[in-house]
Amino acid sequence: MITTIILSTLLMTIAVAYAKPLYGTMALYKPPIGPPHPAGPLSWSGAITGDINGNMYFYKTAGLEIGNTKHFWEVWLITDDQGNMLLTGTDKGVVTIANWKYRMNGEVTDAAPEYAHLIGHQVHMSGIIIHTSATEKEAPGTFRVN
Repeated sequence: MITTIILSTLLMTIAVAYAKPLYGTMALYKPPIGPPHPAGPLSWSGAITGDINGNMYFYKTAGLEIGNTKHFWEVWLITDDQGNMLLTGTDKGVVTIANWKYRMNGEVTDAAPEYAHLIGHQVHMSGIIIHTSATEKEAPGTFRVN
C-alpha cells in the first residue's frame, strides 16, 4: 500500500514537471537574415530568451489580408547559438492593422532530445509590431509552450 502511494506520488510529480509551461521573450526583426527553409521565405528572425534560449526564425507559408487584419501561416524554428535545432513547429495567426498587435497559436512538431517531451504541445505567441523606419520593423513578444 505504501509503495503504491509513493509510486503514485512520484508519477504525479513527474507529470506536473512536464506539464509546466515554458516561456520565452522574443526580440524579432524584419527584414531578417537567417538560414533558408523549404517551407517558405524567411519573414522574421531574432533572439528568444527565458526558459528556452537561442535564435528564432519564422517562415511564412501563406498569408491573406481581410479588412483590417492580416492572417498568416508559418513554420517556426528555434536554434541554439551553433545553429542546432532545439524546437520547431507550425502556427497560424493574425495581425490587427489598427494597433499592429499579433497573436498566433501552433504546435511543436519536432524537438532536440532535451525538449522531445514537448512534441505535440500547443504554442502561443503574441506581441506588437513596431515600425522603426519605412523598411524596418521589430516585433517584441512572448512565446509559451503549454
